[in-house]
Amino acid sequence: MTSVVKNGGFETQTMGGPNGDYCYTSLHAGCTLADWNTSGYAVVIGANSGPWGSPSSLVNGQSGLGNFVVGLQMDGATLSQNLTLDAGTQVALSWFDAGRSNWSSGVQTYDVLFAGTILGSFSTEVGQEWSQRNLDFTASGSGALEFRSRNLGNYDRTSFINGVQATATHVPEPQSLALTLVALMAVGLVRRRRSA
Repeated sequence: MTSVVKNGGFETQTMGGPNGDYCYTSLHAGCTLADWNTSGYAVVIGANSGPWGSPSSLVNGQSGLGNFVVGLQMDGATLSQNLTLDAGTQVALSWFDAGRSNWSSGVQTYDVLFAGTILGSFSTEVGQEWSQRNLDFTASGSGALEFRSRNLGNYDRTSFINGVQATATHVPEPQSLALTLVALMAVGLVRRRRSA
């Protein structure tokens, strides 16, 4: 199995913009996140940022999530990374999410997509502690892994994302297995004729 997501803990970034502990990638010049593409109201947040309710305080027994998280706000904020995969690759995806604790009640919903297809929809409640999420899927080839917000109410509700990991296991196509079987049978037949 091979890990296919880079910088899944968001530790490699540039915090540009007017605030020292958070920045919006689409609004603040110099706010970047290595290996990821973002759009809309995607925000890189220091794990202890007071204006964001100190995401690291939403522990729930989780540790080691690092010094930064990404927040998805409003409708259509995206966080994506292109993954190079062969057709038929089995992917085991996992990540953590939590809900912003210092804003109004309610949920923030987001979708997880691969190559434009929604794999699942998830919601975080205001103040929800970090929870691990998992999805397994079969890739039909390379494509973008994407987290996309779908705001159902107040614009400042935020889903925090962190610890994105994916492992890939290539499963041979039926044609490859058939060719391998034919080759093994041919080797066996040759050996049998030599010993006879």
